[in-house]
Amino acid sequence: MSQIIFWFEIAGTVVFALSGAMAAARKNLDIFGFLVVALAPAIGGGTLRDLFLGQTPVFWVEQNVFLYVCFGAAIFTFFWAHKVASRFTLLVWCDAFGLALFATLGTERALQAGTSDLVAVIMGTLTAIAGGIIRDVICGEIPLILRKEIYALAAIFGSSVYLLSWKLLEAPSLALVMGFVATIAIRGAAIKYGWRMPIYKRTIS
Repeated sequence: MSQIIFWFEIAGTVVFALSGAMAAARKNLDIFGFLVVALAPAIGGGTLRDLFLGQTPVFWVEQNVFLYVCFGAAIFTFFWAHKVASRFTLLVWCDAFGLALFATLGTERALQAGTSDLVAVIMGTLTAIAGGIIRDVICGEIPLILRKEIYALAAIFGSSVYLLSWKLLEAPSLALVMGFVATIAIRGAAIKYGWRMPIYKRTIS
């Protein structure tokens, strides 16, 4: 089980590092900028989660492979961003994949740390979205979760499904799958059908 979780974490890190590096490409940053912005979504959420849970040193300090993965994704994108950009739809779906992985794995980490159910869902959501917020702020953009996108909601839903499955089924592997599928289902439907969160439309004088 621990090996499966490790490789899922690596997969999520690759996807989010690529999303960060592509954001750096759109802003025409230098190679150092690529490295920084790739790190933000890939390890930012997990870092905050570990700090809030009191699990120090944080995961990437003890497992440097996550840093190497981020650096590799950043360097790859620096030289090949023009090729990857033409596959924007694929990147969006890959980002949804990373969101689902980090939401469920973040919740799992919190439950293993002995948190309450509510805190576990919050930690799962934080793991999935906090790094993206940091990425967008660094790039001078309004964070994705504040731009009508059904993004954080998908993470909350997936984390909640994982939590309920974990408690009711007592089968951690199945719970991970169900949480992952639930997140992908909500985020995927939002991508495919253009679902958006309602926004405030009244004029404030």
